[in-house]
Amino acid sequence: MKKSLSVMLVAGLALVFGTAVGAGTSDNPGKAWLDAQTDPAAINVSGTWSSAELGNMSLSQAHGSREVTGINGSYVLTGVVSDKQLFLLIGDKSGDVYKCAILNSEGSDSLKGNYYYRTSRLNRGGLCQDKGYPLHLKKQ
Repeated sequence: MKKSLSVMLVAGLALVFGTAVGAGTSDNPGKAWLDAQTDPAAINVSGTWSSAELGNMSLSQAHGSREVTGINGSYVLTGVVSDKQLFLLIGDKSGDVYKCAILNSEGSDSLKGNYYYRTSRLNRGGLCQDKGYPLHLKKQ
């Protein structure tokens, strides 16, 4: 009886741990979050951008595409443009997400919105926290 209880406990922990580890990768909820933004792109965000909050970042968006990639120091950026909004995941090369950002276009050289820290790996409430921090990007 004790042995089967131990086996069930280990199996349960493995299931919870395995789910939590993949919960913040850009291939899981992050990809679903980006895919949920479905409007055609009305802006192009390619270029070098700077912000007091996150420093300099380089974004690339192919002409006519919604997909955005980029770098911010050692962070990898993955996102989509939906209408005049940029939805961005900020993470590492392995796909772990550290922050999310939602930015609105304020002309061709300004994006303004918020960034959000990632929820804990054990929180199943969503990819990023509800509390946002102001983020303003200016095109270089």
